[in-house]
Amino acid sequence: MKRTISALILGLSCCSAYAAVSVSDCVIREPAPGSDKTGLYFTVTYQPDAQTDSLRLPAPEALYGATVNALTSYTELHTMTHVDGVMAMQRIPQIPLKPEQSVELKPGGNHVMLFNLKKRPIAGEIYPVELWLAFAPEVKCDAMVKTSAELQQAGSH
Repeated sequence: MKRTISALILGLSCCSAYAAVSVSDCVIREPAPGSDKTGLYFTVTYQPDAQTDSLRLPAPEALYGATVNALTSYTELHTMTHVDGVMAMQRIPQIPLKPEQSVELKPGGNHVMLFNLKKRPIAGEIYPVELWLAFAPEVKCDAMVKTSAELQQAGSH
């Protein structure tokens, strides 16, 4: 019984250290009419503290994907590449997160693709998102659906 309680306390204290990952500017692009896929964009920041550093994690923190259960059960991390003057999407396994730095997932760059949409998200709606990370549990955000025009306008500021 003492071992179980000790393990539980250790597990709880361990998990509280991972609040070092935060997410902001969470947005889903309103898909084109008739399309069953779209993009998810956000900024993720990894700011380890003394407690996180003391854990001596076996590898840096990394983003592996995201869940948007209200819209789909199938997502992939993608990056945009330029080959012979043509932009192409390519699936990637992860996005490393460096300490004290923010990583922006945005149109034309790294992003999360949402496939096989259960319904068409409409500009102004909000959907809960949970990130898949190497060590941090339950990093969440609420994604606002925006049109392509709204995304372009926001990107030009």
